[in-house]
Amino acid sequence: MLNIERNINPRASIILGLSLLIVFLAYFFEYTLELPPCKLCIYQRIPYFVVIFSGILIYFKQDKFFLIISLLMFIINLCVSSFHSLVERKLISYDTGCSSNSDNFENIDQLRSFLEKVPIIKCDEIIFSFFGLSLANLNMILLLILITLSFLALKKNG
Repeated sequence: MLNIERNINPRASIILGLSLLIVFLAYFFEYTLELPPCKLCIYQRIPYFVVIFSGILIYFKQDKFFLIISLLMFIINLCVSSFHSLVERKLISYDTGCSSNSDNFENIDQLRSFLEKVPIIKCDEIIFSFFGLSLANLNMILLLILITLSFLALKKNG
């Protein structure tokens, strides 16, 4: 019987777990609380997915590489979240314009029906806040924690 014992970095486990929790909560807000995300909100999910998938693929074999990927993704996500926060506070302008998944309308009634069903979410509108902090602001706080954890875990790994 082969018994391989590995010293897995607990901070890496926390990073992976928090990333999973954050993505779960994003979908909970979207589908259960019916708070549709804007484009920048969706962009903020992408680095979390990279962390989760890299964690699933390489975490147990090479947690140092996982930590490096996590740190880079969290820094990128912090930039997007900071930008989103500035847009929400109307300190900078960002126009996403309207977009549609379908352009195969045969008449004006089909277009009108489609537009009535599709929510239009603007990146500069705060649709949910907690103690005056938008979801982008909360994401920034979480990312600062995750960046710190990633850095400390990398430092421990040497």
